[in-house]
Amino acid sequence: MQDELTISTKSGIEIRVDRSILDNAAEIRLRLEGNAACVLHWGLRRGLSSPWTMPPQPLWPEGSKPFDHSAVRSPFLPRQGHKEIVVKLDLSMKFPLLEFVLFFPEEGSWDNNTGRNYRIEIPSGEIPKSRRLSLGEAELDSLAGEIIDKEMGRSSWTLMHRFDLCYDLMDKVKINDSEGMALLFVWLRYSAIRQLDWQRNYNTKPRELGHAVDRLTLKLADRYAKAEAERGLLRLIISTLGRGSNAQRVRDEVLNIMHRHNIKEVSGHFMEEWHQKLHNNTTPDDMVICEAYLEFLRSDGNLQRFYQKLEQGGITKQRLESFERPIRSTPDFVPYLKDALIRDFEHFLGILKEVHAGADLGIAIQSARRLFDQDMHARMDFIWTHQNDQDATPLIEKITLSRLYLAGRLTGPPYDLRDLLFLDIALEEFLRTVVERSIGQQLTGELLVNWTELVLENLCLSGKDTEFQYILTHWKRLRVMPHFEGEWSLHAESVLERIRRAIGSFVDQFQNLIQPKAEFLGNAFHADSWSINLFSEEVLRGRPEFVLSTLLRYFDPILRKSAGLGNWQIISRGRGTGEVKSLDSLKSVQGMYFEKPSVIVADKIRGDEEIPQGVAAIITPSDIDALSHLAIRARNAGVLFAVCYDPDTIGQLKVLSGRLVKLSVNNAGSVVIEETSTEERIEQKHIVGFRGAPVTTAFSAYAIPIRDFTERNVGYKSNKL
Repeated sequence: MQDELTISTKSGIEIRVDRSILDNAAEIRLRLEGNAACVLHWGLRRGLSSPWTMPPQPLWPEGSKPFDHSAVRSPFLPRQGHKEIVVKLDLSMKFPLLEFVLFFPEEGSWDNNTGRNYRIEIPSGEIPKSRRLSLGEAELDSLAGEIIDKEMGRSSWTLMHRFDLCYDLMDKVKINDSEGMALLFVWLRYSAIRQLDWQRNYNTKPRELGHAVDRLTLKLADRYAKAEAERGLLRLIISTLGRGSNAQRVRDEVLNIMHRHNIKEVSGHFMEEWHQKLHNNTTPDDMVICEAYLEFLRSDGNLQRFYQKLEQGGITKQRLESFERPIRSTPDFVPYLKDALIRDFEHFLGILKEVHAGADLGIAIQSARRLFDQDMHARMDFIWTHQNDQDATPLIEKITLSRLYLAGRLTGPPYDLRDLLFLDIALEEFLRTVVERSIGQQLTGELLVNWTELVLENLCLSGKDTEFQYILTHWKRLRVMPHFEGEWSLHAESVLERIRRAIGSFVDQFQNLIQPKAEFLGNAFHADSWSINLFSEEVLRGRPEFVLSTLLRYFDPILRKSAGLGNWQIISRGRGTGEVKSLDSLKSVQGMYFEKPSVIVADKIRGDEEIPQGVAAIITPSDIDALSHLAIRARNAGVLFAVCYDPDTIGQLKVLSGRLVKLSVNNAGSVVIEETSTEERIEQKHIVGFRGAPVTTAFSAYAIPIRDFTERNVGYKSNKL
């Protein structure tokens, strides 16, 4: 596998990039023509929102030096007629992005692409689409094939065409067919996160797009009333869409604003270029552009703030210029029009959100008001007025009461049901925002008792899961008893353990349903590798289960202390034998390969790290979210991962650094630590990265029945499943 690209930098330097796969490693060769005196300042990223990670030192190009624990500086070395840097990365590291800037030592200056940095997608060695297996079911494969043919074909394509196709394909998905509906969700989410074209050789009038969205959301609402087993997936699909509404107002209102303020329709000006884009193909990008323009006006014409706001919304200057109706000009600031334009474009932003963001809280409240009783009006007014309050409890209580009110009304005509569904989804999302922004505050035990019930109530309102409903009933009975006495704390801790098991079960089911489809479609769409690898995890992070898991992380130590319980919280059950390695943080060994099986004792863990190859177990005193990236990876790999709340036990483990220990989990839920002989054979069954070389066998059958699955003839994941 080999490909190449050319990066034209802001400093006028062109870098030719050759990417290839060789001997289970990705090789990235950066070639610089001429004699420019610059160095490559670079790091690895798991996604656009994750921090830079320094690659392991053995993989640094010749002459490289570390910088600030997260980046490497590599010189371009002279070759025949050019300069180059060669980066080789082990494919098992699974970093999808190499990000860099150029540093000019002689001048002390930088080229960081005006704050956006330069990125190279690291080849992953994935199997080409033509050799990929199907999804396994004829009807599902047919559905996926039709989607892929339309998305990857050469014909004209816009959001309108995508939504029209989805409308038609829904008729091919049987009622309560979760597999088919999950495929449609994955497809539309790839669209929502900009992994698919929003316009290709076609102009769509706003009213045509509005009609496509309007009829699709009404059809989804009608199906919600009929297909109880699909409701969780239908909510996810609806969350990727706008309302459609009267989208013609987008075209009319921007003209009204321009005429009202005598802004001439003259080419070469920002407002006219944006006006042309809005007329010919309005997309969710326009909400970000409008917010950035408002930031520009409020900052008295600060262009840096304009572009910062754009980038926060996922839009670069290059994306603006790539539109079929490109926006190349920068906005003009006219001081005497500032206040009037801010007022008009705040109103215009509301119109754009009606079309493209149905689950926006303000739009959802306004659209559903006609269906409220007096108490619901009062609750919505309180939530909107106090949405930025630091005291989270009243907001969480009002959100819960509002959603209980809506739960009994998610029936009836599709128009009413759709508006109530958008509001319910918006309130669910706002609950997550309120809890997450408050989690850093000092949370008392009593507060966590209350919040746990409220979040459980919201989780049950978002989907029908019998186990979570039983847990909620159990917690309500427990809550009326005197709190934090010994027996009560033991009882409460048992419920928390039940919650953790239920969350783990939900995560496994969700990933098994969603991730294979995300990988199948993502590779067919040539989506960014980070968006494929993290697809189901990113969706999970937006769900109520993640909010509840975050609360447990803070609640568990309080209950354990009150109950006089043991010092262990098991994140991932398993057993492991290896050499103890004591670390300040797990981040410090990202991308490393341990030749000997190792037991990591890390003081600091954030939860977004990967498990290095050769790791048998991870022990930490850090509080870890059971739905963190690391926790999910550990469970999938069968690696023992546990939190220890006892400093003495952590200290005893650190004393064993460099020695061999055997770890297991006993029936009481504690980790048993045994020092073992170096001569004892190390069980490598659960060691990350310790997979034997593939065994070549003679062809005997086109398929292997599950009874014959072994580690010799199928992959590790298939064998484990």
